[in-house]
Amino acid sequence: MTNVLIEIKGIQKYAEGHDDETVFTTNGTLSYENSVLTLCYDESEMIGAKGVSTQLVLENGNKMTLIRRGGMESRMTVEKGRRHSCLYNTPEGDFVIGIFGEELMFETNKRGGKIYMSYTLDVNSGLLSKNIMEIKFEEIKNV
Repeated sequence: MTNVLIEIKGIQKYAEGHDDETVFTTNGTLSYENSVLTLCYDESEMIGAKGVSTQLVLENGNKMTLIRRGGMESRMTVEKGRRHSCLYNTPEGDFVIGIFGEELMFETNKRGGKIYMSYTLDVNSGLLSKNIMEIKFEEIKNV
């Protein structure tokens, strides 16, 4: 397991016409085993996710699964050209959202890398938002 510095930039373009952008930097861990790369980190109180831990699991070079545990439970899979359904748990209640992967690209190794993905979210087959996520991570060197 490698300690890493993670920078996450997220852009949400909502169907109603407004956009949101967030940038979040945190420490986390990186593990790489049997062609599966896993990034783990704690979410930010700034985005309303205090007490939530996140795992990003990259498999086979074509699929990324985001797993959140804690105050917000979800499991979202982004795979280019495929739509996945996921149960999204919030304090207001649970609902099912659809996730269609438009792009998924990553360059990674055992010490760092970057991930780019774009995907749409829908509820009851109605477009909710188009999302872009850029994640950069690099090993924290002990001095």
